[in-house]
Amino acid sequence: MLLPTHLAAGLIIGKLTGDYTVAFIGSTAVDLDHFFAFYRSNVLSKFKKMIAATTSQNFIVSDQRNYFHNIFFFLAISAIAIIINFEIGLVFSLAYLSHLILDSLDDQVYFPFYPNKKINSRGPIKYFSGQEIAFALVLFFIFLIV
Repeated sequence: MLLPTHLAAGLIIGKLTGDYTVAFIGSTAVDLDHFFAFYRSNVLSKFKKMIAATTSQNFIVSDQRNYFHNIFFFLAISAIAIIINFEIGLVFSLAYLSHLILDSLDDQVYFPFYPNKKINSRGPIKYFSGQEIAFALVLFFIFLIV
């Protein structure tokens, strides 16, 4: 899913928990692992390729969803965050989980147990499509009515 969809989920969680900052961080920071894949593929230094890699329905960079999109990493980071501060850790974990769920809903290959690539998923929503934009708008609407 694209950033606006993750931001919409962060807004909903922020509104429900009263902590928008932590919800935004939890719902978006997960995508920092994309930069590892962009670096390995030499895409970071080429602006046009970077745009294509983030907006194309057919990724030109493999393994964009790697380390931070791993379920075990999510569980470890969530446990650490909750131990440090229960309330903040819980909000962060909910937002992080929303990110993983949203990414599993789009049609790009997702490896929840990365680096194990035997188990993967593809969801019903086309990446960077009218479907995803409509889905994001629905999430923003839910934010407004909650």
